[in-house]
Amino acid sequence: MAEIYVKQASPVRFKLYWGGEITDATGNVTAVVKEALPSGTLSAAIATYTATKLDTDIGTYEIIIPHTIASQPKKLRIEWTYSVSGVSSSNIQMVDVVTPYVNIYDVIDDLNIGTDPSDPNHKTYNDLQQAEKYARKLIEAYTNQFFHSYIGTQIAQGHGSDILPLPIRIEQITKLYEQDVKVFDSALSVNNWFYIPIVSESNYGVRVNLQDLQDDTIYSANGMVTPSVNSRGHSGTFKKDLRYQVEGLFGWNYVPDNVKEACKILMKQYFEQDRAWKDKYVKNISTFDWKFEFMEDAHRGTGNLYADQLLAPYVTNGMVVF
Repeated sequence: MAEIYVKQASPVRFKLYWGGEITDATGNVTAVVKEALPSGTLSAAIATYTATKLDTDIGTYEIIIPHTIASQPKKLRIEWTYSVSGVSSSNIQMVDVVTPYVNIYDVIDDLNIGTDPSDPNHKTYNDLQQAEKYARKLIEAYTNQFFHSYIGTQIAQGHGSDILPLPIRIEQITKLYEQDVKVFDSALSVNNWFYIPIVSESNYGVRVNLQDLQDDTIYSANGMVTPSVNSRGHSGTFKKDLRYQVEGLFGWNYVPDNVKEACKILMKQYFEQDRAWKDKYVKNISTFDWKFEFMEDAHRGTGNLYADQLLAPYVTNGMVVF
């Protein structure tokens, strides 16, 4: 799937194939951009463009997605409409707006990438994007988490405690449902609970803010039923076996420094000639003069020992840390 970076004006290209051959359209090519929402539906059209024909490539058209549309991670659906020899047709393209784990321009300096095409170490911007994607996917597969922020929903089961564990890191709670009944909505200032849900100290759970609760005498004096959390028989705010749905901002507000450094290392690995051997799980290679083989752990992590050490504190296995 095509990718563009968040908060950047980025080009998206479309190649027109007709009858198995790449060809130019007859007349204009238009592109209608919509957002593919988490619910599985599509938004109304965000923008409509007349694509630019690239003079250097036959049948290749381009639009520029502005940073205002790519303001946060999301999935875009682009419908390209065109006509060839009087026959109209269309093509659907999905584009991910993603957060890079390192600034491409920092990589150019740090890895001594050549910007002049005559430089032996020259890499195109597209080459660097592919290397960053390679590194990002390795990091996500190894750590089992994403290092960007996104709006989402998580379902969890109560365990009879004041903490609701979550398998994914959360930054902010916007809504909370108990058994499909909304009990908290920060945007609407709705709280039908006795409690205020807050993010746990580890960011991998939701807990109750007990400091804001009054004691039993205050509730009784105001004709209110005292919350169970104040009673000796309290068995936990998040009731055992009840279903809770948490909506909010998940992931990370920023990419940790160790993750950025690991991304640079893995981008360098992407360009190394022996990567082809490693990707094929080669056990050993030998000639008359030399021999080497990979460590057994080479394919249990990212394939780079230093990168694995940098990422070790961020590896999750689905178990919850309170």
